[in-house]
Amino acid sequence: MEVLLYTILTLCALGVFSAVILYFVARKFRVEEDPRIDEVEKMLPGANCGGCGFAGCRGMADALVKRDDISALFCPVGGGDCMNCNKEEAEHGNC
Repeated sequence: MEVLLYTILTLCALGVFSAVILYFVARKFRVEEDPRIDEVEKMLPGANCGGCGFAGCRGMADALVKRDDISALFCPVGGGDCMNCNKEEAEHGNC
């Protein structure tokens, strides 16, 4: 019975130690994104079709926020209204 108790305590201690290490590693290597990317992505149709030349709507939203001139970007699914709204959001933060 004593062996079982030591085994359980050892595994619990190892689990807690690993969790603490993972917590600090996750904090150290955290990637921060521009919050505007999420807002612009919500305005896109969400088809993830790749018609714009990006892998999905997240890539298109990232390009819309980071580029100064977005005239070369177009979402064929959302159309012109979608792009006008996204242009205003990327520039001024409102639509």
